[in-house]
Amino acid sequence: VGVCVCVSESVMEVQSYLIGVIEASVAVLGGEGVAAYGKDIINIILTILHSPNTAAHEDCLRTAGLMAKEIGPDFSGYMPHIWPYLGGYLKDRDRGSTYITAVLATSDVARAIEGRIMSYCDDIVGCLLAALSSPTLESRAKPPTLSCLGDIALGIGSRFTRYADPTMTLLQQATLFDMPLDDSIPAQTMLRNDLWEGILVAYSGVIMGLREAPPVQFANLVKIHMATMLGFIRKISETFVMVDGSPRYGFESVLRASCGLLVNQSRKNQENQENQENKKSTNK
Repeated sequence: VGVCVCVSESVMEVQSYLIGVIEASVAVLGGEGVAAYGKDIINIILTILHSPNTAAHEDCLRTAGLMAKEIGPDFSGYMPHIWPYLGGYLKDRDRGSTYITAVLATSDVARAIEGRIMSYCDDIVGCLLAALSSPTLESRAKPPTLSCLGDIALGIGSRFTRYADPTMTLLQQATLFDMPLDDSIPAQTMLRNDLWEGILVAYSGVIMGLREAPPVQFANLVKIHMATMLGFIRKISETFVMVDGSPRYGFESVLRASCGLLVNQSRKNQENQENQENKKSTNK
């Protein structure tokens, strides 16, 4: 029995080294190289994910995300094989860093295969919304989960309308969450900044994703949530400056995300106005 345990541990150690090398190789090979060895890479990933070597599973998910970024839409061909494992970790929000890695990999896949992720979206969005509604979700897992919703919205475009209401309602609730402002604790400050940035990225993703939705439907959605979005941006702008007039630490990315949301809203409103004017001209 002792020999078997030793061999098993040796195999797991080799697997961990192997997936580490593959992860580094994917980053170096580029799109054409990864595409050429895609089947071999995915087979190794699946073999390790199917094994009890949970320590290497995060590396496998991260490598899958890198593959998606390198080969783009072609990664959709591997989704039926990788999804049972990726989806399983998305549902297991109490797995800490492994859940976060699964969320980040899902974002990579959504950006890479765009609309081809639609057949998995009921499960993905359901997992993300359930995680964000759970009191047990770690604080550090909330920003990437929020951002992933934005990536899904951008990926599937106007088809995100079926998820828009629950997503926007959850984002509205998230804007009300407050953390103590203690600039003497950088980790706490960065966590708050990451959370706010995640909310803004999700809002922007939904706004941009729905740019092809029927104008009336989009207008009604924005009308309901406009006050919340602008109030949240106002809260951020008021928080940016400390009592002594100096900017708060690490706040630049949050401000950029705020500007991005405002720009996206303005562009969509302008598009709707132009469409209405074109219709009037056509009717004349």
